[in-house]
Amino acid sequence: MNASVRTAKARFSKLLDRAAAGEEIVITSAGRPKAKLVGLAASAPKPFRVNRALLRGRVKRGTRAEVLVRVERDARD
Repeated sequence: MNASVRTAKARFSKLLDRAAAGEEIVITSAGRPKAKLVGLAASAPKPFRVNRALLRGRVKRGTRAEVLVRVERDARD
């Protein structure tokens, strides 16, 4: 469904309900598509997963923040 900016402003709640139900709404301005309103379930990102192998070895357990900051600053000099 397409809706002009004026229509979208006037009927936002109804358009939001339609998008949540799975419909895709394209918001137009001067007849040109400017934005797309879609339900969150339709565009939800995949759950974030920590790559433990990547993190392993980055920071040693028990290292204090002050020490880490000092090491980083010394490395820049």
